[in-house]
Amino acid sequence: MIVQIVIVCLLPAVLLAQTTGIVIADVLRPKSISSEEFNQRISDFWTADKLKQAKPLDIALSKLTSKSVSETSKVLSGPESTVPGSAPVNSGLTSKIIATNGRQISTTGRVFWQVGTDYYSCSAAVVTSNSSDLISTAGHCVYDTTTKTWYNNNNWVFLPGYSNGNATYGKWSMRRVIVLQAWTSSSDFNYDVAFVALSTLNGQHIQSKVGSQGLGFNYPRSAYIYSFGYPININSGLTLQKCEGYTSKSQWTQNGYVGQGLSCNMGGGCSGGPWLQNVVDTTGIGYVTSVNSFSISNVLNVINGPYFDSNTKYLYQSATSM
Repeated sequence: MIVQIVIVCLLPAVLLAQTTGIVIADVLRPKSISSEEFNQRISDFWTADKLKQAKPLDIALSKLTSKSVSETSKVLSGPESTVPGSAPVNSGLTSKIIATNGRQISTTGRVFWQVGTDYYSCSAAVVTSNSSDLISTAGHCVYDTTTKTWYNNNNWVFLPGYSNGNATYGKWSMRRVIVLQAWTSSSDFNYDVAFVALSTLNGQHIQSKVGSQGLGFNYPRSAYIYSFGYPININSGLTLQKCEGYTSKSQWTQNGYVGQGLSCNMGGGCSGGPWLQNVVDTTGIGYVTSVNSFSISNVLNVINGPYFDSNTKYLYQSATSM
């Protein structure tokens, strides 16, 4: 059983690229207001009280299911490739508030959105992009595969460096989201990953503000990684948490799943948080090679994440200039 949320929301404008297996959804902004006014409206919506009320979007697989997985969603290996991370642009006071090390703290944050009268949260991380606006998260944090609905027009917002209810580096609203069709059509957990392009905040791009993590595709398995997120089961999701260790083959092998598992006690709310490899201790910058995706109800203290393969690389390449 997959624990999902039934929601009713306004369907967004969606562009489906049949030949590439990519689905893009844009946020609908009223033409009567500017993008800055729209962003401010979303920022004002997320009061401290609403942030505290947010529930985790928890995915737990517990029953063996049989589901056909399309040919286009098969995991494709390929040559190892990387995209380097970056430090923030020196721009006076805003850059001075970030320590010279521990970049994982400022680049990782919480995402929030509204479903009816309820509020939900996941985790995410800023990644290097041509647009300087991109974050990575889990596919289930942007699209519900059961109800076939998006969360992008549900006051979706990202708070990097979130700590104890404080939006340390501001509240950044979504403007566009991209996922693979393997997720929207087949609920293929090999591709439970999404890239979200954010709007600028006060004319500034988020990568310039906080820096970015790099990305790694077709990286070695069974590697030492650091997983970050905001799980509700630890300090109510108010502070960033970390697990570290060597990955192993996931114990969930149904439907052709070839992701990896990591010993970790983080629960719901950590979904979408980055798995970092080859982290440089002095900067806190590494390579995102997966994201927190799901747990297995009868396998305690293990979080599973998709393997970033050539299909994920193509998704990123399609997202980097959004």
